[in-house]
Order: sequence, then C-alpha cells, then structure tokens
Amino acid sequence: FPLLSRSKTLENLIGDSSDDEKGIKLEDEKQSCVLKLHDLPGGPKTFLLVAKFCYGVKLEVNSTNVVPLRCASEYLQMTEEYGEGNLINHMETFLGEVFGSWIDTLKALDSCDEVMQHAEELHIVSRCVNSLALKACAYDKDLFGWPVSSTKNDPFATVIWNGIQSSSTNQDWWYEDVSKLRLPLYRRFILAVDSRSMDQEQIAGSLMFYAKKHLPLLGRQPSFPNSNLCSSFDSNSDQKTLLEEIVDLLPSQKRIVPTKLLLRLLRTSMILHCSPLCRGDLERRIGLELDQASIEDILIPNMGYSSETLYEIDCVQRMLDHFVVAHPWLTDSDRELVCRLMDCQKLSLEASTHAAQNERLPLRFIVQVLFFEQLRLRTSVSGCLYLSDNYNSQIHLSSSMMLPESGNVNLLTAGENDRRIVAVDDMRDRVSELEKECFTMKKEIDKLVKTKGISWNSLCKMFGIRLRLKSKTRDACASSNDPGGKRAASPARIKDGRKGKNQDQENGESGGRN
Repeated sequence: FPLLSRSKTLENLIGDSSDDEKGIKLEDEKQSCVLKLHDLPGGPKTFLLVAKFCYGVKLEVNSTNVVPLRCASEYLQMTEEYGEGNLINHMETFLGEVFGSWIDTLKALDSCDEVMQHAEELHIVSRCVNSLALKACAYDKDLFGWPVSSTKNDPFATVIWNGIQSSSTNQDWWYEDVSKLRLPLYRRFILAVDSRSMDQEQIAGSLMFYAKKHLPLLGRQPSFPNSNLCSSFDSNSDQKTLLEEIVDLLPSQKRIVPTKLLLRLLRTSMILHCSPLCRGDLERRIGLELDQASIEDILIPNMGYSSETLYEIDCVQRMLDHFVVAHPWLTDSDRELVCRLMDCQKLSLEASTHAAQNERLPLRFIVQVLFFEQLRLRTSVSGCLYLSDNYNSQIHLSSSMMLPESGNVNLLTAGENDRRIVAVDDMRDRVSELEKECFTMKKEIDKLVKTKGISWNSLCKMFGIRLRLKSKTRDACASSNDPGGKRAASPARIKDGRKGKNQDQENGESGGRN
C-alpha cells in the first residue's frame, strides 16, 4: 500500500495493532483494521490531500493549505527514509517559495490558526512573522537588492534586482495587510520589526491604524458615550485587552503619537475600565506633551459612579504633574502659571496626596492643597462630632421613654439602642482616623515650612487665606454644632467682653480724675 509505505506512523500502527499509547484507537471489525486518526492536523480534508499525494494523484498546493499539509506530514512521519521526495521535503520546498511573497506569507500565517500548536512546534509561525518583518523593514530602508517573487498585487512587484523602485509608494503600505492579523500574531510582528530597528514613527502609525480598525469607540467623540455602543462589536473584555496591548507596544519616545490620539486612547480606556497601569502610562505620555493638547481633547467625561464633577479632574492633575516633572527648566513663575489652572478645592484625596508629594510643583500650590485638605478634614471631624452627639442624645431619650409594661416594646427599643451604639462607635473610630490624618498633614506642612525657611505668619500673609480659612472653619464648626442657627457666645468671648467693659470704666474714671 503506497499510503503505508510512505508513513512511518501508519506502518507502526498496522504492525502493532494493540499499540494505543499515542491516543489512536485501533478496532477490529469484520477482519479489517480501522485506524482513527483523531489528532491529525487539518482533519479529514488534509488527510485526503495526503492520500492523493501517496497514490500519485495530482493535487493543488497553495499558500492556504501548505501549512496544514506540512504539519500532517510531520505527524505521519513522512520522511525521506520512506520514499524519495516524500511529503515533508515537498512542503518545505514549497514553503520556501511562499516566504518569497508578501501576500502568500500572510495567507500562510493566517492558515496557522487551525493547526497552531503543530505550527508552533515546527516554527512555521515564527518563520512567517520573521519573513513579513524582513520584507517590511527592507522595503522601508532598501537594505536588500535581491529579487522578490510576488503576485501582481504585491507591493514588492515594483522592486527590481538593484533595489530601484519603478513607482513611488507610501511607507505605510503594509498597515492594512497586517491589521487583518489576530492580536497575538500582530503583537509578534510588531516586536519583530522593532527588533530590526524599524522607524518608531512607522511602528506607532501601524499601532494606531490597528487600534482605529478594531476599537470602534476610538473613532467616536461623543460627550457621554452610550454604554451599549460596543454590543454589536467584540465584547468589552476583548477590546479592553486589545487597548492594553496597544498601549504596551507604543514606542516610548516623545511626540511619536499625536497628543490628540493619546487623549482618545485615555478616554476609551476609562470607558472600558482598563487597568490602572494602562491609564497611568497614557497619562504619563500625555503629560510629556501636554502643551500640544487642546481644551476639547482634555475635557474627558467622568465615568465614575460616585463622581461629583462632570469631567475628569484627577487625571488632568496627574498629567500636569508629569508635565512639570518632564520640563525641569521651567521657571517658578511658569510653574505657578501652569498650576493655577487647577482648583485645589475640587481635587480628590488621591490627587491631593500625589500633588503634595511632588517636589517639583511650586510651594504656593502645594501649601494651598494641604490647607484645603486640612480644612476639609476639620469640617468632616466637626460633622462627625455633631452626629455623634445627636446619636447619644437620641439614645438617652429613647431609653427614658421605654415602657416597662410592654415586653415587646422593650425588646425592640433595646435592639435599636444596640444598633445606635454600634453606629456611634463606628463614628468615633472614623473621627479618630480623621484626627490622625489631620495631625499627619499638619506635620507635613510644618516640615515643608521648615525646609523652605518660611514662617507661618509670612506664609499665611503670602497666600492671603488666613482669615478666609479661619472664618470658613469657624462657620463650618458652628453650623455643625448648632444646626438651628442659634449660637451662644463662648465663655472666653464673654469674659473678654467683661474685661473690656471694666477696662473702659477704669479709663473713664481715671480721665475724670485727671
């Protein structure tokens, strides 16, 4: 049988019918052997082509079936020991011709999906990727003068033996072709061209082309995008993975990718809830070239569920921090001018902490952030104390109104008291934590003032916010402690008033004597 004589695997299976170690079942029915090749690469369609080759029937081999045939011939061990010019040798020769054409190589790489495991073991995927990367780099820089066999639609058809191009073509001619690859194969292609020192602008251009083609949200600019926009496309998780991979592959050089596109990527990453690492990388890239951004692009809708602002503020603050750090030659006046764009009262706790720890920000801005954060903490502490006092008064009131005649009422009131006691304890713990944070912030301000050699009084006068902050703090505390609007004079103030009145009387008497 020609099929058995050219395959070592089939010969061994027929010779030893009880051998099932390779996962191929052997059955004996009606005095005939039936081999079930469930693991054959390419399935029945490929096995039919193998059988035609063994029996000398003419078969058509092209760039779409050469990879499954090569994997099947390896699986069946159709080497030269079992016939001269066996299938492995024929497929390797044909693969060499396929690698000479850009379009045929793309088709061969695309056909690797159905036999990916076997193609990886035979290094066919790597050979296809390297062949494509070599052609893209060579065409870009004219490094090679050897002829390239191709079809009429192949861009290499215009390259003659000495490297002279008969017609001018754009350097982005390969963007559309490689954008059809799946993400894992496309990633390997980008890494391959990057290892061959391709121009970073071309790599970034290909990445942006791929992102625009596969991320529908990237090409739209609604003020508040619809959450169901991605329903007709791939799932959100797939788009999230794609965006994170694109950001990871972007070149690290400045001004390679336009700031407008980076801001669109950042907006899309927030919609898809990408990882903090991905968003942080985009914010850093945008911060390096923030001077190239426009107001319309920076206005990113806030996607948080508990957001208090219409647009994202914290990300703009972080981008400003990156901009100041990336431009150390800026003068103090320029830095203050940049930081004036941010309202310290609207910053979140995370953004305030990040700004306070940035040594390159102006001292004026850092102290303003710390002052407003301290004011916010004081207001929270006073509000918590007010709620705690109200809970205590309600507990005493409810305990005094308990009816001893009704046992059910006593039980319900006792349960309510227990819940209120737990709530008061939680409130006290929160107040204690806020006091600790306030104390820590005060130490940071003292340390900052000592480092810069500025006194507290001069610092407050410099900012002109001493009286305003004190009045705000006093009003906040008074409003929380006296919700009805009635406020009694403090003992110290009454005492000071009496002292002033007595002093006026003494001055009058002394004046009369004189």
